[in-house]
Amino acid sequence: MKVRYLWFLIFLISCGETKVLKTVNWKGNTITWEVLDGGATTSYLWKIMFSEKGESSKDLIFRSYSTPYVGDIEVHQDKLLILIPDFKNKVNDTIAINLRDVEEYIDEPVDYKRNALKNSNKYYKEPNFVKEDREYYIANDLL
Repeated sequence: MKVRYLWFLIFLISCGETKVLKTVNWKGNTITWEVLDGGATTSYLWKIMFSEKGESSKDLIFRSYSTPYVGDIEVHQDKLLILIPDFKNKVNDTIAINLRDVEEYIDEPVDYKRNALKNSNKYYKEPNFVKEDREYYIANDLL
C-alpha cells in the first residue's frame, strides 16, 4: 500500500509544469524566475536560473520551496535583487546576489526549504529578515 501511495505522489509531483514568470538580462546573460505550483496540497517551488550569453542551458542559482516566498526579481548594476513580500505586513525585503560571483552560485546554489537554509556558499550572506522570519515560523509552529 505504501508503495502505491509513493508512486501516486511521484506522479502528481511530476505532472506539475514549471512556469516562467520573468526574464531579466545582465550583461547579455539571461536570468529567469520560474515557479512550480504544487497545487492545493503542496507549496510553490521558486527557482532562479542563469544562462550565459549565447547558451541555451540553464543553471540553478537560487531555489526556495514554500518560503522565502519570491515576489519578483530585478537586476540593479551587478546585483540580482530577489524581492520578498512579507506576510506580517512589513515593508518588502530583498535578498541580493552579487552577479560577479555567479559562478559560485552555479556551483553551489542557494536552497531554502520552508525558510530553512539547506544549501549555500561562502558568497551568500543570509539577510537578517530571513533569520527573523525563520524564528517567527518556528515559534508559531508554522514550519
